[in-house]
Amino acid sequence: MARAKGFMSAIFVLAFAAGLAACGGGGGTTTAAGGTVTLQGIVPGTVFVAVDNATNTEVARATASGTPKTFSMTISTGKSYRFYLMENESAGSGARVYPYYVGSTNVFEMDNTAGPTIDLGTIAPDLATGNAASTNNPMLGPGVMGRGANGMMPASLAGAMFSMDNLAGTWHFNMLTASGTMGWTHGTLAVDNAGMGAMTGIVRNGVAMPAVGGIPYTMTPGGMVFSAQDNTFHAVMSKDMSLMVATFTDNTGGFNLMMSQKRGGVFSTTDLDGTWRFQRMTAGTDNLVSGWAYGQMTIAGGSATVTAITSSNGSPAPSFTFSMGADGVMTAVGDASFDGAMSKDKSMIVATANNAVSGSDLWILMKSGGSFTMSDMAGDWMMNGLIAGNVGSRDWTTGHSVIGTGGQMNFSQMIGHGGMASMPSSTLVMNASGGITMSGMTGMGGGMMGSAVTQTYHGTMNASKGMLLSTFSDGTGGQRMSIQLK
Repeated sequence: MARAKGFMSAIFVLAFAAGLAACGGGGGTTTAAGGTVTLQGIVPGTVFVAVDNATNTEVARATASGTPKTFSMTISTGKSYRFYLMENESAGSGARVYPYYVGSTNVFEMDNTAGPTIDLGTIAPDLATGNAASTNNPMLGPGVMGRGANGMMPASLAGAMFSMDNLAGTWHFNMLTASGTMGWTHGTLAVDNAGMGAMTGIVRNGVAMPAVGGIPYTMTPGGMVFSAQDNTFHAVMSKDMSLMVATFTDNTGGFNLMMSQKRGGVFSTTDLDGTWRFQRMTAGTDNLVSGWAYGQMTIAGGSATVTAITSSNGSPAPSFTFSMGADGVMTAVGDASFDGAMSKDKSMIVATANNAVSGSDLWILMKSGGSFTMSDMAGDWMMNGLIAGNVGSRDWTTGHSVIGTGGQMNFSQMIGHGGMASMPSSTLVMNASGGITMSGMTGMGGGMMGSAVTQTYHGTMNASKGMLLSTFSDGTGGQRMSIQLK
């Protein structure tokens, strides 16, 4: 396989995430025990964990509280430690674990002159590495020395974090490109138990592309996936390990949003029957073509009827007649461009197709049902999004946000293709059916942007309550889709 960055390598060739060194690090002489030191800081999540580097056992776990969320823990001096930020730990398997690093160091020796208090400042996931980083460097204070890197994980966190095993299996992907060589792509990705992947059945804008094999994959304990050959690639896995969402720039300058669903189970066309809430993103050559839509679709016997639709550009409601194979992959009668796949739990459909007027569509449908409350939004979320529209506003974005019990959403970090980006704080309101609106924005992005976003924002929560999907206009010609995974 060619190693130069190209369309396929930019999407799929993944290498080890920076900062997670091989186990066995952390050498050095530790002074005799005898005292204590108190660590404190501000975290976006809820839990900060200390691990004895010599024994690889957890020795302290502090739960943060308040606004902002602060924690404090007291540990013995005369030892070397590793630390971990953990988010959504109440979700059990699929909690996100971020090893704490300062540069390439994650083993910290505390001698008897350390402290009595070490303030780490604000600690948050680093989107470039998948580790946790802090605003304050503890090694600049007395009694704290770096002792290299140790990539081992303690047994107490092993059951919660993500691992390479979660990548093994067969995945169906659908992708939308908002600039460069615009359009849609779909295909199949198979990953073996050693983390090697092979892609087949790749179709881009109706053109078959060659299969690609021998692709190495890796993933961080927090569920992030990276590519050492393409530093624009940012992917995250859902907490149930059935969905991967990625953004990146391809070698045509295209900004891409890709959704990959794990295959498994047996499906039939009757699984489509019911009422579905949908959101759609359209990418085209300008702001008149690009846009979003949301509404409701009823499917019976494979025949789909859009019963309600709201769109940014007045596009009409299309109709489909679907069929679905035993593997959950969907086609549409009379529309060769349509390709979709149903989730393993049969509650979501992701599809790509040519738009009924012009441009290319990414459809996401969630089966109606269930009851939702505002507290279902509370927690820490990883976000991937796509911006179509005017030339100057097209982009991909990836970020980390925290939503409080009252719907307040704050981003601790966000990046786009040009580097660091920003999104103002906002307040979300969710109804009992899982529909989400935005009641207001504060800080940067007010004025025209704030008004446009609050007026057009429409979101939906999925049945498992681990995904938030939204579309909106940003007031600068940008039409946006955002996918947040808990």
